[in-house]
Amino acid sequence: MAGYFSAATFRQIGNAATTQNLLTIENIDATKLVYIRRLVVQMDATAVLTAVMPLVKASRATGVPTGGTTLSKGLFDTSNASNANTIVRGSTASDGGANSGPTATAGTVLWQQFMMRLHTAVGQVLAPDNNAMPALVDTQNFVLRQNEALLIQIVAAAGTSNPATNHYFAEVVWEED
Repeated sequence: MAGYFSAATFRQIGNAATTQNLLTIENIDATKLVYIRRLVVQMDATAVLTAVMPLVKASRATGVPTGGTTLSKGLFDTSNASNANTIVRGSTASDGGANSGPTATAGTVLWQQFMMRLHTAVGQVLAPDNNAMPALVDTQNFVLRQNEALLIQIVAAAGTSNPATNHYFAEVVWEED
């Protein structure tokens, strides 16, 4: 294996819509494989929500993503270099900045999980790691082959379930071969 790498989005503000793309990771290399090892999303809810809480969903994108902000890759071992054809995209270029993508269409849902919601805006709620992929990826390969991508998005029952006061970030760890 060529090594382990990670990337994290900047803090993204909810878009008050029923879907919001947070992160994509794609492999456009003909000879390399990408193995997803961990993918989490955290949410900071700052407003009372009486509607159904939002879901975080993972799916294979129906095509290669475009747009958004290409994210820097973290190295677990500085003697390894990530393949330039492994691309991770987020929705903004700065914490709390304007949302600009990434543009991708969700395919079949692989995993989904409720985020959280505040019944009252009193006190502090710590954001848990919401696993956007099953724990099985710790021991079973989830593979991205050439021109395959994984899309992580917020899907809300109504726009009010993804208010422009929510804040999100997503993180991914992968291995390249």
